[in-house]
Amino acid sequence: MLKMCYSVLFVLFSLVWVSCTKVDIAFGEQYLDNGYTQVIKVDTFAVELSSILVDSFVTSGKGVSMVGSHADPVFGKIDTENYLELAGPVYTEGMADSFRSVLFDSLVLILKPDGSYIGDTLQPLEINVHRLSEPILPYTNDILSIYNTRRFSVQPDLLGKKTILIRPGAGNEVMVRLRDDMGKNLLRKYQDPNDPDIKSNEAFLQYFYGLRISASAGSQLIFGAKDSLVMRLFYQKQGLHLESKTMDFTLLNKSHHFNYIRVDRSATVLKDLAIRKQINSTETGNTAYTMYAAGVMAKLRFPTVRDVLKLPNFVRILKATLVVRPVRGSYGTNSYVLPPQLRLAQTTQLNLIGDDITSYDETGYLQTQTGGLRIDNLYGENTDYAYDLTRYLKSAVTEATNNQNGLLVIPPGPALETQFGRLVAGNRNHTAGKMELLIVYAAVQ
Repeated sequence: MLKMCYSVLFVLFSLVWVSCTKVDIAFGEQYLDNGYTQVIKVDTFAVELSSILVDSFVTSGKGVSMVGSHADPVFGKIDTENYLELAGPVYTEGMADSFRSVLFDSLVLILKPDGSYIGDTLQPLEINVHRLSEPILPYTNDILSIYNTRRFSVQPDLLGKKTILIRPGAGNEVMVRLRDDMGKNLLRKYQDPNDPDIKSNEAFLQYFYGLRISASAGSQLIFGAKDSLVMRLFYQKQGLHLESKTMDFTLLNKSHHFNYIRVDRSATVLKDLAIRKQINSTETGNTAYTMYAAGVMAKLRFPTVRDVLKLPNFVRILKATLVVRPVRGSYGTNSYVLPPQLRLAQTTQLNLIGDDITSYDETGYLQTQTGGLRIDNLYGENTDYAYDLTRYLKSAVTEATNNQNGLLVIPPGPALETQFGRLVAGNRNHTAGKMELLIVYAAVQ
């Protein structure tokens, strides 16, 4: 036992630039043979942290309508608009007979919040609905994809508007009354068996290009709604008694259902991000940021990890754990929530999203790691995401060159471009959210 104590002291003094702790872990007989092997944990390898610009991204076909605006003090002023195409029943023989002797009641757009939001739910939100004045067309070089930077023109007159209080978690539908003249015109078309606009979905789209849903200037809330939204025409059929009936116009082409998203960062620490594309956390208060829908993601690099080979009597890495701690005070309010899951995607100096960091689950299958978010509701000090980087760093230390590869901290798909959780992560020098890389290695005396 005395011999072991002297050995541990020797290692401690020889690693003056490293903080290390001897730990009791059983990693196999080859490391626990006769006292000649030590298991040591170090936590001083640097993690380089930066914020990366996401210039543009696909928002079509994601199944979410984003509606509203919000001025985030960190990520900037975020404005969203939702574009979509609708179609009603295609005319069939005899359909006009069912619309005889009917009375128009109303035309309503119905949104179904999905529970996601960012901003102040206590402030009223004014929703505006406009009719498109041109068809929704994707870029010719990518027929199925529409990016967050696209916009389409609308008719100047409002089709409908409503000021409401959103309760995203309540599951209540949002109903916006649309103009009566629009509803009456639609009803007349189905009363006329010769109207060409209802003979097919394609013909209807030539008459009705679609809708844009947005919010008035000054709004302080963005909420997400399901793509099961509907424009519903209410009417009454005359007989012995008035019978209430409805006709639904539903989402036609999901690949043409997309969100325009614009971010103004001019009043934030990320104001130069659009020009520089990448900003080190040392220039932004020792913090980096992830909210992909707002055009920014955090990147991690491990520039000194090969120095583990210089540790006295180093044999091999046994385990490597990355702990990502959100900065205290940046989450937990009614306005801002943490992403429930965050993955680490491998990347190069081009910052393109690559393969995810994975680990084996209990059944022996590889699964994408999503951080296992823990929330410390009392003090916040133990709120963190944790990742097993053992296989990744074992491979990294074998590379002889000092490459620019790293890991991007982003939500898992398909919520990547449509969720509002925000991460403000601290580097190792941030007192309210220190990121750590913990390496356990074996050394032979």
